[in-house]
Amino acid sequence: MPHSVVLAQRPRGRVRGSDFAQVQVPRQPCPEGGVRARTRHLSIDPAIRGWLDDRPSYLPPVGLGEVVRSLGIAVVDESRHPDFVPGDVVRGFTGWQEEVLIEDPKGWDRLPDASTARLGILGMTGLTAWVGMGDICSPRAGETVFVSAAAGAVGSAAVQLARLAGARVVASAGGPRKCALLTDELGVDAVVDHRADDWADQLRDATPDGVDALFENVGGPMMEAVLDRMNNRGRIALCGLIAGYNDVVRPPGPRNFGLLVTKRIRAEGFIVVDHADRAARCEAELGTQVETGRLRAFETVVEGFDSVVPTFVGSIHGGHVGKLVVSLG
Repeated sequence: MPHSVVLAQRPRGRVRGSDFAQVQVPRQPCPEGGVRARTRHLSIDPAIRGWLDDRPSYLPPVGLGEVVRSLGIAVVDESRHPDFVPGDVVRGFTGWQEEVLIEDPKGWDRLPDASTARLGILGMTGLTAWVGMGDICSPRAGETVFVSAAAGAVGSAAVQLARLAGARVVASAGGPRKCALLTDELGVDAVVDHRADDWADQLRDATPDGVDALFENVGGPMMEAVLDRMNNRGRIALCGLIAGYNDVVRPPGPRNFGLLVTKRIRAEGFIVVDHADRAARCEAELGTQVETGRLRAFETVVEGFDSVVPTFVGSIHGGHVGKLVVSLG
């Protein structure tokens, strides 16, 4: 029988392995109009942490005893739908399970291959960076763009898109290894190590002419500090606030929120699922950039279904670089 990971209890504060349980699920008949698929890759994302809390959000919370929600890539084993045949590669909300029964495959993407990049730079990750950087930050040549959590999945894509637009890119990451990756491999102009005691001085030195656009993934004290550095009529793309995801009570702030008024800053939150109708266009555009070497896919791939829970728990500490994927082989 295939295995699934379900939510055993609601996390309180930092997520733990005991919040989940691995179970075996009896195989159900494939319904008329549905497909059965074998999961190949699972996307491990910060957004999953928010879906585990019983609070209002853009998607309903994962219920207790339910399979943990996540995007994934699967291969069709059995089809009772006229548009799908065994062997088709599909992408959608597989959840943390070895086998997924898709009662209605409408909205699932058929893919040309099962590359892990189709969960990263050529998937929702790339679309997130593309929308936030292109639509909201809208960098112009010579402007300074700041990207937080820039060694992560979305951040590493966002800094590359800002550079392609001709902007000067300043980014934050945690620790020397990630900071070196940003400068040496992604060509970031200046890096701020948020784990260093002097990160505020690093930020000031890296932005002598201020900040024109901010792609925000983290929140917290550094976001406040970047707001202080922003120029008049700056733009902020609010992609995520991961610094508070494990807090029982979400942190207040930013304390200098009034700067949005005095500096006439436009700040816009966005959710990538609202832009699913543009995914094909984005994937084609970014795919061309990857093929020509103008964009690079950064990822960390962990093997084995038993790795799903520890990989997700460990991801909260940010030890990986790029897109984090668990491959089931």
